[in-house]
Amino acid sequence: MIRTAFMIVFSIILSGSLVFAGAGLRDADPDSLYFREAEDSLHAMATRIVQPEGDDERLLNNQKFKAWLSEVLTHEGSFDYPFDSLSTVSVLYSPDKDFRLITWYVPLSGQQFRYFGYLQRGKEETLNSALYELSDHTGQIRAEEAGALKPGNWYGAYYYEMIHHQDEQGTNVYTMLGWKGDNPQTRIRVIEPLVIRDGDPVFGHTAFDGPYAENHRVIFEYSAAVSMSLLYERDFYQKGDSLRHMIVFDRLEPLNEGLRGHYQFYKPEVNIFDGMYIEDGKWVLVKDVDARMPAPPEEK
Repeated sequence: MIRTAFMIVFSIILSGSLVFAGAGLRDADPDSLYFREAEDSLHAMATRIVQPEGDDERLLNNQKFKAWLSEVLTHEGSFDYPFDSLSTVSVLYSPDKDFRLITWYVPLSGQQFRYFGYLQRGKEETLNSALYELSDHTGQIRAEEAGALKPGNWYGAYYYEMIHHQDEQGTNVYTMLGWKGDNPQTRIRVIEPLVIRDGDPVFGHTAFDGPYAENHRVIFEYSAAVSMSLLYERDFYQKGDSLRHMIVFDRLEPLNEGLRGHYQFYKPEVNIFDGMYIEDGKWVLVKDVDARMPAPPEEK
C-alpha cells in the first residue's frame, strides 16, 4: 500500500502536475486529510534517500523528496502543519512564529555530506515570497571569511536549536545551533544568527561580543573521530541574583601545540566548558563554565 502511494506521488511529480485538487487546496486546513497524506508520502520518500549505496541514486531520491516537499509547502495552511513524523528532517519554528526553518542532509560516500533546506515565512503579508530554498555552497565559502549570506548562498548545516532575542537596535535576532559533517577528517558545530532584513532572511549577523565581535557566525571544527557538545541550557548561568539562559559548549584543543590549526586533531578538553549568554543584545563569552546545574539564587 505504501509503495503504491509512493509511486502515485512520484508519477505526479514527474508529470509536472503537482496540484491535487485545484484551487480548493489553497485553503486547506492544516489538520486536513491532504496534509496528513502528504506527510505520509514525504516520510516514505525521506526513508528512501539513504537506501541506495550510490551517491547518484541518493541524490536523485533526495531531489524527488525536495520537489514534493516544496510543492506541499506552497499550500496555505502548510505553515501550521508540523510534519513531525519526518524524523530525518529538522523543523524549527521561530518563537514569534514569523518563520520556520526546515533542514536536512544527505550522507554521501567518503564521509561527505550535502545540506538542503527551506525557510518558510508564516505571516500573511509575506505570502507572496513565503518560501526560500536554501542552497548549500559550503565548497565555495571559506568559513573564516563568511559574512552575511543569502538563502541562495548558504553555509549549509543541520539546525537543531533556535534562540530568539532582540539586539540594542530592536532587531529580532534568531540564533541557530547547527551540525555539519564537512569532510572525512573533521566535523563542525556552528552558532549562526539569522535576521530578516528588508523582508528577506539573512544568515550571519554580528551578534557577538568580545573575541567574536567581528564574526557573523561562530564555527567550531574538530576531529571526526570525536563528538562535541553545543547545547542551549535554560536558567543555567548565575549573573547577579538571576539565572540566565546560556549556550554551553566543549572547549576544543589540538592533541599538542604543534598541531594547532590542523582541526582534524582537535578534540574536547575533558570537563572544560565555555559558554555564551545574552547581555545588551549581544552574545557574551564566558570561559570555564561549571557544567553542573547551579542552585537557584537564595531568597532575601
